[in-house]
Amino acid sequence: MTSLTCFGVVVALLPAIGPATSFAQSAPPSSGLDVPTTKLLAIGTFTAKGSPDQWKPLLPAEVRDTVRLYLAGKIDQWYLKQDQSGVVFMMNVTDPKEALELLGKFPFGQAGMMEFQIIPLGPIAPLRVLLAEPAK
Repeated sequence: MTSLTCFGVVVALLPAIGPATSFAQSAPPSSGLDVPTTKLLAIGTFTAKGSPDQWKPLLPAEVRDTVRLYLAGKIDQWYLKQDQSGVVFMMNVTDPKEALELLGKFPFGQAGMMEFQIIPLGPIAPLRVLLAEPAK
């Protein structure tokens, strides 16, 4: 097989061999493909309390807090979801509890207007198979 084909097979197998996606679950048995968490993806979605009339007055303070975390190196990238239902942060934090604590201090979080889903991310471990020396 060509390297590109091998890569395609590895990527296709990721869901079957990857770790559990929820940090709240107990850790799965080690598969030899374990990787460290290097970043967190934080997906924020407005709650029913987060109507524009409610969040607009808090927006300047929310942005200031976001900039503070960015300047502190905790937020690496930040985006608005295209449907404008919330935000997405790529965070330089490895502990989901720390991320929730930091984001929960924002005005929208304090007012119960935004909730976050935290997804731990790490290197693509199955790429290790590409490093193995071919059989002779």
